[in-house]
Amino acid sequence: MSTENTEAVNAASAKRARFTGQMRRVPGSVAIIAARSDDARTGLAATAWTSLSADPPMLLVCVNRSASAYSVIKRAGAFSVNLLADDELETVAIFSAQRGLDGDARFLDGLWSTGPRGQPMLENALVTFECVVADSHDYGTHTIFIGEVDAMGGTGESNPLIYFDGGYAALKTAANDQ
Repeated sequence: MSTENTEAVNAASAKRARFTGQMRRVPGSVAIIAARSDDARTGLAATAWTSLSADPPMLLVCVNRSASAYSVIKRAGAFSVNLLADDELETVAIFSAQRGLDGDARFLDGLWSTGPRGQPMLENALVTFECVVADSHDYGTHTIFIGEVDAMGGTGESNPLIYFDGGYAALKTAANDQ
């Protein structure tokens, strides 16, 4: 490899490291993105999701194409987003592969039901959305799935779980103190 190529690789590596370090400082709400297609059911813990539009109601989720959920979402043409409450650390551990479980085994813990479109919905989630894939776009290592919200639910009775600087935290707002 030439000196110029080595310098370019080193610069790109440094930029990536700085970017990932900066992004660790951006808090994100933790959700389980889940999907079911035929006999396959899987999901992952994620912070890369957000609302896209209120009219019509739409969300977007970003899924690494190497994740097991990617192919299931593609086949199903649908997915669910389940916002975790701050007491759901075990659910995060299960869906982020810390417990060594995958596929259907990830759903043995927790109260899971099936939404109108057949997608897994966590009954004790703070907020749930079941979405039909309206579009998808590949960027880098991930696919952005744009989902039109078809069903909503959740308890709304707790505070959300937040991921920040490599760890999990509870969100405490001024309204909680009153």
